Order: sequence, then C-alpha cells, then structure tokens
Amino acid sequence: MKKLLIWSGLFFFVLPWFATSYVQAEKTGKVDKNVYTDSKFGFKITTLGNWKVKSEKEPSLARLVMTQKNYKVSSISGASQYTTAIPTIIILSDTTSLSLKQFEESLLKEGKLLSNKEGFMVKLDLILNSESIEDNDVLIDSIPARDYTLKQLYKKTGQDIRSKDPTDGNTVIIQDFLAGHVILFKKDKNIYVVQFSCEREFFYPTNSEFQKIISSWKFVP
Repeated sequence: MKKLLIWSGLFFFVLPWFATSYVQAEKTGKVDKNVYTDSKFGFKITTLGNWKVKSEKEPSLARLVMTQKNYKVSSISGASQYTTAIPTIIILSDTTSLSLKQFEESLLKEGKLLSNKEGFMVKLDLILNSESIEDNDVLIDSIPARDYTLKQLYKKTGQDIRSKDPTDGNTVIIQDFLAGHVILFKKDKNIYVVQFSCEREFFYPTNSEFQKIISSWKFVP
C-alpha cells in the first residue's frame, strides 16, 4: 500500500513536468520581446517593433514567420486589404549533405538532388513563376550567401479610373507584381532559406526594414 502511494505521488509530480517539457519542445524556437532564438538550428534574429514574430510547431522546415503590423493597403483604385499581400518574412532550415550550389540549383533551377523540394516550394511562394531582377553574393553573420531579388507578376481587377461614375461597376484588369528576396546560405550541415515579399509599390520602404532585420542574424555559440 505504501509503495502504491509513493508511485502515485511520483506520477502526479512527474506528469506536469513532462507535459510542460513536451509543450516547449513542440515550438521551433523562443520569442523574447523582439528576438527569436531557434531551438534546433542555432541562430537568433531580431525584428523591429512593427513586425510580429510567430514560431512554428515541430517538426517544421519553416522556423518562424514575421509579418508587418502596420502594412499599407494598395493605392491602386479598386484594391482593398483583401487583395493586398501583407509584407512577410519566412525562415526555413534543414539539414542536408548538398553543397550550397547543389541546393541552389535544385531549388531555383532544374537540379534533381533535393529530395524534399516540394516541402520548400510550398512555403516559398515567391519563387513560383517569378522573374529574377538580380542576384548577389552577400554575408549573413560572416557566412557567404546568395541573395536573389525576384518579382512575381500577377493580375487583379480594379476600378476603371476613366469612368466618370466610380459606382458604375466598370472594372479593368491590372497587372502588377510582388517583389522581394530569397537568400540561401549554409553553415556546417544546415541550410538556411530566407524569403521576404511584399507588394511592388511598398518594396523600397519595406525592404529597408527587411535589411535591418536580416543584418541582425547571429549564430548562437
């Protein structure tokens, strides 16, 4: 009877600790104020006050998603908040034996070595049907990286500005594009992919915020 009571007591002490540990282990990282620290891939990044940070649940290629809080609605006639892409930064990480060049060719070109390419492409929606504006070699915390500036064309309907009566329902097809960056780099056996995207008309002011955020990237010892 005493043994039963002892084991019952241990059960009630251990169970809450186990449950708490399990909940913490589900998250890809911790967010403390404006700083995200990844639990598995050894990096931290600091966002700005007007960006919201959300960690993901393990297991996940996507480690965190940042969205701008005070984003503006497109000024194109007829556009609304429902047709405006919120400025977003998403960071993905994985372990791979591929070199950075092999990974780059498999993800962005016709390479076939990346076995989980579909998993990356689901999250990296800027890559699909995009055009390259330029690509450059950059450094992320002293690590060589490839930075692709992309634009993704799309069409949407808007109010015909030639119409004298804005309520007459006359619409036109407007062609515009999303713009942003896809940055690839590798440290040891871990590959890192950062995507930033927003509406074309907000790219330059929002890009300056992205550059501040990505320059804060540090690998945790």
